[in-house]
Amino acid sequence: MIKHVSTHRQYGFSLLSLMVAMAIGIFLIGAIIKIYLDTKDSFNTRNVVAEVSENTRFALDDMRRILVMAGRGIRAIEDQFPNRRPFPDINSSGIVDGGASDSDTIAIRYRRGPSCGAYQDVGVGTRPSMVRFYVTDNSGDGSADDLVCELTTYGGGATTVTRTLVSGVQRLKALYGVDDNADGYADRYLTPTAIGTAASPGIPVPSGANTPWAKVVSIRIGLMTGSESTLPKAVADQTTNSTLNVLGLSIPKPDTDHLYRVTTTTLALRNLNPVIQRQ
Repeated sequence: MIKHVSTHRQYGFSLLSLMVAMAIGIFLIGAIIKIYLDTKDSFNTRNVVAEVSENTRFALDDMRRILVMAGRGIRAIEDQFPNRRPFPDINSSGIVDGGASDSDTIAIRYRRGPSCGAYQDVGVGTRPSMVRFYVTDNSGDGSADDLVCELTTYGGGATTVTRTLVSGVQRLKALYGVDDNADGYADRYLTPTAIGTAASPGIPVPSGANTPWAKVVSIRIGLMTGSESTLPKAVADQTTNSTLNVLGLSIPKPDTDHLYRVTTTTLALRNLNPVIQRQ
C-alpha cells in the first residue's frame, strides 16, 4: 500500500518585498516631515507678517490721533510768533527734513487734544504744546529702530516727556499737502525744505500770513517697518535684498532675515483747513 504524503509550503515576505515596503514607509515619513516643516514655516511667517502689520497699524493710528490736532486752539494772530505757530521751524528741535538718507521729524503745536502724555488743555496765555515724532536708535547698533513720540509743554517752564510707540521702524518720511488755490484741498505734496521757512520761503506766502506753512492742509506719512522676529530660513533664503519705495525714495532693505513693509497714510488737518471746519 502506497502512502501519499502532502507537502505544505510556508509562504512569507521576501527580502525584495521588505525593501519595497521600507522604501514606501521612508517616503511617507519624509512626506509627513516635509508637510510639518512647511506648515511650521508658514505659521511662523504669518506671525512675522502679523507682527509688522500690528506695529505699523498701532503707530499710524497713534500718530493720526495726535497729528490731526495741529493748530487746535491757536489763534490766527499767533502766526506772527515763531514759537506759537502750528508748525515749528525747520531745525533740530522742530521739523526735520532727513532727505534721501535719513528719517524726517514731524512736529506740530496745539493747545487742546490728546497727546503721548496727558491730555492737553493750554490757555491762550501759555505757549501751545508741541509734539514731535521721530525715529531713534534704541539698540545702539547704529540702526534707527524705535518710533518715538515727544511731548513738550511750557506751563510753569518747559517740560519734555518721550514715549516709545513701536520698535522696528527703519524710516519715517513725511510730505506736506499744500493748498495753492485756497479750496481746502492739497494741490501738491512737498518736503519741508521745498516749503521753506519764514526767512527763506520755498513757495509763496499767503496773504495775511507770515510763513508758507499757512498753506499746509494735510500730511502724508510713509513708514517703513521691519519685524523684530526673524523669518524662517526657507523663506529668508528666497528673499532678495531689494529696495522699498517710501514716498518716492528708494530705501534698501537692511537684510533678508527680517520682513520689511512700507505703509502710507494721508491725514487731513481739520484745524488748519477752513473748508473742513465748515463741514
